[in-house]
Amino acid sequence: MTEEPARVRGLRIALVVTALFDVLALVLFLRATPIVFTVFMFVGQPLFAVAMILLLGAVLADLRAKQLL
Repeated sequence: MTEEPARVRGLRIALVVTALFDVLALVLFLRATPIVFTVFMFVGQPLFAVAMILLLGAVLADLRAKQLL
């Protein structure tokens, strides 16, 4: 079995983290309680930031691999 490149692995992790953020946002949308809002603000926002950083890293790694950057 071949091992996937780091850029693909980073992209998959970014997708999973974004899915977790979306689930938290959906829970907040459906059931807006102070506890859910607090969890969303302290957990959801950093998850989104991590996903964006991983996505940017995957895009830059892909551009470097194709020698476009």
